Amino acid sequence: MRKADMKTTGLAVLLLSLTACGSDPKTPEPQVAAIPGASVSASVSPAGPTSGADRQLPLGASKQEIDRLYDAYYACWTQHGVPSAPAQGGSGGPLLSYKMDQKKYQPAVDACADKEPLGPPELDPQQNPHFADDLREQLQCVRSHGLSMEIRQAGSDNPSIWVAPETKANLERANSAAGMEIQRQCEISAFTKK
Repeated sequence: MRKADMKTTGLAVLLLSLTACGSDPKTPEPQVAAIPGASVSASVSPAGPTSGADRQLPLGASKQEIDRLYDAYYACWTQHGVPSAPAQGGSGGPLLSYKMDQKKYQPAVDACADKEPLGPPELDPQQNPHFADDLREQLQCVRSHGLSMEIRQAGSDNPSIWVAPETKANLERANSAAGMEIQRQCEISAFTKK
């Protein structure tokens, strides 16, 4: 799985968790969430420079908000020469091309660093002194809504909530529209300043 996909999936799971703690658990999938009343400011132009506000994901960002920012980011890669490689199974694009030859395409990725989406500050342990407590609250929330999850550290990324055990049934439930919304609402609930 690509690092960007892992981040997006982790963010989605976290965001969906928050949704569950403040609303009806009959809502969508646990990987990406939207922040109620918040939106990403200004549109992102793949060609032009972006400010931090243009690429800042809000707490509870929807899958559409996340996809929009990453689409602009990857469009910058292609403008700097990373081909959009096709792949079997429907996935591919510039990230696949980059993974196939990182050394060759690293300059293009570096040229687009100022367009890479920024995660919500609430989900950054360096910016949120209550991150560990908030994450535990989110985990308790998703579990209270019937999702089987745990906190894990994924490589050098911040700890986040993952489906565990990773059975087909648990993954399907967590990735369903209802499961994603539970995760989103739980994330919002847990990480919103009290």
